[in-house]
Amino acid sequence: MDLCIQDLMDNETFSLLEKCNDLPSPPGVADQIIHLSSDANSDIDTLAEIVSFDPALTAKILRIANSSLYARRTKTENIQQAVVMFGWEGTLNLALSFSLVGNMKDNGDGLDYTYFWKRSLATAVACRCLAGATGYAKKEELFLPGLLQDIGMLAIDKVHPELYSGIGDKQQDHQNLIKFEKSKLGFDHALVGAWLLNKWDIPEKITELVSASHGDNLEFVNENNAAAAKCVAFAGVLADCICFDHTDEGYLKEADKAEKEFGIDILEFMNLIGSVTREFLETANMFDVEIDDPDILETVAEMAKMTLELSGTSANQAA
Repeated sequence: MDLCIQDLMDNETFSLLEKCNDLPSPPGVADQIIHLSSDANSDIDTLAEIVSFDPALTAKILRIANSSLYARRTKTENIQQAVVMFGWEGTLNLALSFSLVGNMKDNGDGLDYTYFWKRSLATAVACRCLAGATGYAKKEELFLPGLLQDIGMLAIDKVHPELYSGIGDKQQDHQNLIKFEKSKLGFDHALVGAWLLNKWDIPEKITELVSASHGDNLEFVNENNAAAAKCVAFAGVLADCICFDHTDEGYLKEADKAEKEFGIDILEFMNLIGSVTREFLETANMFDVEIDDPDILETVAEMAKMTLELSGTSANQAA
């Protein structure tokens, strides 16, 4: 990736990050998986073997393989079958996702970790659903960059603990949060996230998608990843519709963006909102991510369903 992150960051913050001994880091199994992903001689059997060393991780992957998200006729009995089902990239992404979420839930000094992981997981699910809705061939590959697009906030919270504590609940307004970071630091957490993932040796494609997740740095993204970058960036918008802005005005504004970006009309957009919400509720349970307002999310899903049913009724009457 031709992105000189250090040149885009102020020297003080970059120096603090480089010297910090308490930055988020992948746990043992995740670290092994990351190294395996960069090994040209690695194979799917080796990946299955590494995952099998962690019984809790294995159980979670089998649970999602047998969930209604995939609706398979035959039960997946072991990790080898799950790896074949998800493929190399899909298994890699799921294994890393479960490992990272499970080991990075400790509260920081100012960051609202509960909301952070809620929105991160909603974005990951939105990436997968949006990829499916727009015909992106390998939608499972986008789950991990969706999950990690805000990972830079965890690093910022370690070196600037006063930053997020100073805005409290306003952390949930992501677009204003980005503006706030830029006003205080000169850059936002997407850039720090790319820097952190580089240190982890995360595959370059994922790092690129994280760096461009707010619509910036797109010129540094490989042209082969341009469609994926659009999905990851807009998935954050969908996550905000579900986690933060439940108003009709908010939906209409974002639906307009969806039509311009992806050719998705208002009905397709509401269908997408409903799909993301339902999958998010199920996926959050599998990831043990706390949701403090499940009733609201159920209402969002029902509202999307009713909108589609009403539009279908109106269309039939018109016919």
